[in-house]
Amino acid sequence: MTCLRAMLIMALAAMSVALSTIEARSVDGPAPGDHTLAKRSLFDLSCTGVYNREVILRLNRLCDDCYNVYREPNVSTECRRNCFVNMAFIQCLEYLIPESNHGEYRSQVQLVGK
Repeated sequence: MTCLRAMLIMALAAMSVALSTIEARSVDGPAPGDHTLAKRSLFDLSCTGVYNREVILRLNRLCDDCYNVYREPNVSTECRRNCFVNMAFIQCLEYLIPESNHGEYRSQVQLVGK
């Protein structure tokens, strides 16, 4: 009986160590060298170009601003569809961004896009 009890205590101790390690990682963020998709949570998997966090944030912000103007639920998702290569994105771009900056946004779409 004492042998079984000792094994149970050792198993519980091992589980406790494992749980504390998992909790520490979730509080501190991903461990160094951890290449999970969590780091790229805003990255659309349909985007097969260069991963550039700042560019993706900028393009996402345009879609968010467009949603805030129109307040239609599908505007935000349609704007991001097909890695920003769609009519909704173009309409948002034309409505919200001065024409002199359109080329910059289009080149950014090509950078992260297909």
